[in-house]
Amino acid sequence: MNRPGRFAAGLALGFGVVLAAYGTVFCRDLGKPTESSRWCYEISQRKRQAAIAIPSPKLLLVGGSGTLFGISAREIRDLTGCPTVNLGTHAALGIGYMLGQVRGIARPGDTVLLNLEYPLYLGANLEPTQGNEIFVDYIVARDPAYFHSLSPLEQWNLFMLHSRVRLKLGWNGMRHAEVRDAGKGAYDVGSLNEFGDQTRNASASRPANAASRILAHHDEMLVHGLPENPAGFVPIGSFCKWAQSNQIRVVATFPNLCDQPEYHLPSARQAIQRIQELFAGLEVPVLGQFKDALLPSDAFFDTAYHLTQESRRVRTQELVRELAPHLKPQNLKPGY
Repeated sequence: MNRPGRFAAGLALGFGVVLAAYGTVFCRDLGKPTESSRWCYEISQRKRQAAIAIPSPKLLLVGGSGTLFGISAREIRDLTGCPTVNLGTHAALGIGYMLGQVRGIARPGDTVLLNLEYPLYLGANLEPTQGNEIFVDYIVARDPAYFHSLSPLEQWNLFMLHSRVRLKLGWNGMRHAEVRDAGKGAYDVGSLNEFGDQTRNASASRPANAASRILAHHDEMLVHGLPENPAGFVPIGSFCKWAQSNQIRVVATFPNLCDQPEYHLPSARQAIQRIQELFAGLEVPVLGQFKDALLPSDAFFDTAYHLTQESRRVRTQELVRELAPHLKPQNLKPGY
């Protein structure tokens, strides 16, 4: 073999050895809990258990942490009488994974309210350009069964998104058993009530640097508009059709978001119109108006999607007026 051939063979062999070693470490990491994934995992499990324990018909609130902080399942139950569970977790888990989890919870006769943060409409966590460390960390640490359910291409994509940072997290998770650290404020499973709602987000507990963080947020989808074929539309459409075929009612609404001047420009209006058209084509009612979900910065707790308890109560009461006609009559109090 000539010198260029030997070099190419050596390069290929070296790459193969490195890939095999990395693959071995990746397989070792599967199912090894990390501290960074614990909060999301524990609240997801708590919410799932609460929802499964309630017989149908019931109302399930679905979205990321904007739902966790922004809608009160307790308030909806108290006002309407309808059994309600807040399934809001973390938008970084992605729309496909999130709705896949709801499929395992919702039953015939239930109603699902989609309160999706705008980045979820853009959607696919397993595309290399859109992957995120939170999602990869969560799947590798907490849901290896989901990884094994993926197609070979999707498994490869997730493997390639498994960064050196995640390797370190997995190694630390193996060396140190998880230790309960109570009193983490809002971001602890102990902050949930029995309905899956967030507590410890009163305006009096607002972090000192919250205002600057909230005002610094600019939602890219609203600023620039939606691309031609948003990846998130596919799993949303698939879920809505699945729900309809299983006698599960789906309604949607706009997530609460800190108002910014650019959200009133044509690009934002175009994005909202396309979302409305998506749901209209799926025969899914959209509750409320986009403008009504744009709120001043002092309504938010620590991010541009997380309401304070006081603001959440007001927004939930407004939502109930739109929501009640879509709930099962046998669940409603007189007057609704």
